Amino acid sequence: MVKRKKGPKKEKRSRSPWPVALLFRLALIISALALIISYFSVLINPSIITFPLFFGLYFIPILFVNIALLILGMIRRSGATWITFIVLLPAILFADRFIRWGEPDRGAEGISLKIASYNVGMFDQKKGLDRKATLAGVARYIASEDPSVVCFQEFYIGDTADIKTFFPDYPYYTHRFFRFKSGNLFGNLTLSKYPILSNGRVQFEGGTNLCIYSDIDHYGRTIRIYNTHLESHSISLTSLIMKMTKSDKVSDEIMEVHDKVAGTFKRRSRQVDAIAAHLQASKYPAIICGDFNDTPMSYTYQILSKGRKDTFRESGKGFSATYAFLWPLLRIDYVLHPEGYWSLSHKNPKVRWSDHYPVITEIIVP
Repeated sequence: MVKRKKGPKKEKRSRSPWPVALLFRLALIISALALIISYFSVLINPSIITFPLFFGLYFIPILFVNIALLILGMIRRSGATWITFIVLLPAILFADRFIRWGEPDRGAEGISLKIASYNVGMFDQKKGLDRKATLAGVARYIASEDPSVVCFQEFYIGDTADIKTFFPDYPYYTHRFFRFKSGNLFGNLTLSKYPILSNGRVQFEGGTNLCIYSDIDHYGRTIRIYNTHLESHSISLTSLIMKMTKSDKVSDEIMEVHDKVAGTFKRRSRQVDAIAAHLQASKYPAIICGDFNDTPMSYTYQILSKGRKDTFRESGKGFSATYAFLWPLLRIDYVLHPEGYWSLSHKNPKVRWSDHYPVITEIIVP
């Protein structure tokens, strides 16, 4: 009887202990649910419910967590990885809100209108310089870019007469300022090289947030420019961490932040609805500029961009960040223009005169 030689034994793939496998599956499911909620957060009015909007606010971190879990699941050969893969597919539809490459789609021939929108942070963000020196630096930068219209938010100045001194190339301007006890002024300022035919303000209830508009004469055609600064969360991550480390009840600190952010969502949604109603009543084509204090995965963006085009999504390149801190894809400053217009160029130069980066775009008006 001939004995057959046994071949080499196949090594069995080692499996993780069942508690580890269970925890991994739970992580996949929870992160997938968080991503699904963030997709739908853009459709939810904060005046109805605020909970899902937190997921939209943190869309990018949630997305990266899901990508990391997908890669880890593929390495582990986990059978549950398909959940994450399927949930990640719709993210492709939102990708151009944060990252863009390629050349802009050219539209009809027309006349150029170059716009800059810049939250200058009260000229109080540049270390080693006082406010006036920072204002002078911003003025030099704007002069080098030479936009036709400039929309400033959180503009700070001692006397309105100084506007002409620092921005002599802009003969027309309109503003709405609040006055501090010191006598200094703070608010929104719109500069224009074109005549401003009329101007006004969209009324918000309480606070120091503003939306002003200027009707400019652009080669015989009236265009309405909205200069917007919406409600901010006003939460410092550093101060929050310090408070939590010193507090005996971390849960109380978390709930306090939750209530504050939820209140901000509601107030901002009312501001957005007021602007949308004003836009609806406008008899002129309108361009919306400013600091929305909200991401592209938000009710704010969804409502204000309705029937309009986002200059970054048309002609931006690379990452979209307009805020100098936190993750590199945090975009909260925008320029939105009507259908029919098109954006030839868009950039967010990484100049550090403020905690925001300026948005500079060239729009073609047919």
